[in-house]
Amino acid sequence: MFDSTRCFKIVLLMMTIWCVSEGASSSLNNRCKLKRYTHKAVQTDFNGLRCWDDVKILSCWGFCLSYEIAHWQFPYKESHHPVCVHGERKHASVKLRHCDAGVEPGTELYHYVEAVNCKCQVCSSEDTSCEWLPPDSPFGGLIREDVDGME
Repeated sequence: MFDSTRCFKIVLLMMTIWCVSEGASSSLNNRCKLKRYTHKAVQTDFNGLRCWDDVKILSCWGFCLSYEIAHWQFPYKESHHPVCVHGERKHASVKLRHCDAGVEPGTELYHYVEAVNCKCQVCSSEDTSCEWLPPDSPFGGLIREDVDGME
């Protein structure tokens, strides 16, 4: 005999499992990973003449899972808040395509460091800026994400 209530519960359970798995996998796609962003590079020679270009650089973007556990002693919690940082880095250089007339030779060479891979670790001010910037910070506009990121 066909039990419609039982069938409905099974279908509902299957849909719930599917929705949860889809939500989990899509949220993990933004976890700490390499992403290409566009940096406005400018170099100036000793005479004030410039070379400039948009340079696409690999950096680390995304989030890391963190947690806090309540504790009976001050500060009444144990915190673990890792951030997304470069695991390994490599030196790279590019020739800037736009230069003022008469710029000193060598000004067009732009050297930078980019990420090879990414990892989650507790922030260390030895190699990372650990300050928090509010969402409406004017510094957020300095970085423009590249539409054709490495997703």
